[in-house]
Amino acid sequence: MFLNLNKKTFIQNKLILIFVTVHTLFALILGRLYALAPDEGGYIYTFNHLYGSNTDPNPQYASGWITAPKIFLWVAYLPAKIVNLLGVPDFFAIRLLSIALSILSLILLASTLRNLSSKSDFPGKIILIFFYIPSVFLWTSVGLRESFIIAEIAAFLAGINYLFQERNMRAYCLLFLGSYGLVSTKSYLWACIIVTIILSSLIFLAQGVDYRKILKLIAAGFLVPVIAFAGTTSVYALSFILHSDISSAGQRSGDSISQVYVDAPTPAPTPSTGTSTGNATGSTPEPAPTTGTQPVKELITFHGDYTLIALHFYLLDNPNSIFSRALAILNLDKKVQSIWDEKVRAGLIHHDNQVGTDTSSLNGHILNPGKIKEPLSLLWPAFVFLCGPFPFIGDPGIAVGIASLESPLWWALYLLVIFQFIRFRKVKFLHDPPILFTLIFLAGEIAFSALVEVNLGTSFRHRSILLVPFIFLYVRLAQRANEQKDLESGTI
Repeated sequence: MFLNLNKKTFIQNKLILIFVTVHTLFALILGRLYALAPDEGGYIYTFNHLYGSNTDPNPQYASGWITAPKIFLWVAYLPAKIVNLLGVPDFFAIRLLSIALSILSLILLASTLRNLSSKSDFPGKIILIFFYIPSVFLWTSVGLRESFIIAEIAAFLAGINYLFQERNMRAYCLLFLGSYGLVSTKSYLWACIIVTIILSSLIFLAQGVDYRKILKLIAAGFLVPVIAFAGTTSVYALSFILHSDISSAGQRSGDSISQVYVDAPTPAPTPSTGTSTGNATGSTPEPAPTTGTQPVKELITFHGDYTLIALHFYLLDNPNSIFSRALAILNLDKKVQSIWDEKVRAGLIHHDNQVGTDTSSLNGHILNPGKIKEPLSLLWPAFVFLCGPFPFIGDPGIAVGIASLESPLWWALYLLVIFQFIRFRKVKFLHDPPILFTLIFLAGEIAFSALVEVNLGTSFRHRSILLVPFIFLYVRLAQRANEQKDLESGTI
């Protein structure tokens, strides 16, 4: 069985070795290119100024770790710091940590397959295959927070599973780590977890679930983590979380604006004969203009297309980097330059030198979120969040255009999970606490995203965290069916 650590050691699993190798090579090839993950530079700054004496007392404010307690970051980044002290560059050290966290997530999800009696490796391979979705592969190869979030959600769901299998110590540890990690990493996801705990606890009581299990879930997944967080974080972070407003978040501008000076084409000089104008003051003839005029700089305002801008200048400034050479071998550097030239021409002919202002397309970079007071308004944003961007529609830019090509993989994942529900429709999955909890959490996560996502690129990145609950549903359904089969046959 895939990731059955009783039969195969971790290092002997070829699929895992390939996974780690491909991730590591990709992280190395990227080098110090942050065009694919523009925020990564801020996380590297936080990492470099987190330990020891430095001039910045709050380095986490330079990245997305605004609400994270320093003690959490010290522990979380410690493996990367050790590797960094051994001579590994800072950017590669935090990327190796991301890769390690993705492996941890795989192990936690695979633990759900523990009781399966099927000889087929297909359920286990599904876990690994969908971790190769390009965006998920990217976010788990760079030093952003996505790997932390994926691991924390996987830990919490695995903890729920262990709790209802009477494996209490593992359950308590995973529930605490998942909850405390989430509130430190992404407070709105933690809020979704807490709302899910409250709603699911009420349903569990109505279904006759042992109230002691519910109390354990509330204590390990909510009370202890929130006490630990309140005791370790700053007053600023607590104020930031407590005063967050979903409505105001949905009213932000989703526009992404970059301004760049480019060389504008200059008109050919008009030849001059150099003759006198014959004015009354008897002035000397004007000299003929020279042909070696300096290029004129024009300010172009890009709406969206930050990845294209960053790639263009990275290739110009780092022609000998591994990444630049790899693109040159594939002839992709010329493609980037061609798209850049096309965008610049479009900007120069526009009356105010702006490009990318058309957001009417289905793949426009500005999204219109739903409103709490209008529940039906959430349907379309939720659909775009789950299924977009859409291939071959509009002119969304290089990054969104490439991203849209992976959307069918997400559609395939949704269909696979739906098929799993149909396949095991007789197992009474709504009476299974881990499945019910995950469904409520997933619905809350999608609804929240429909309320706050205003930028297509950000929405696309945040969709990667849906991977864990969907995969957990897939494998837990198989486990649930196996448990019910064993129960009916008297095996357990």
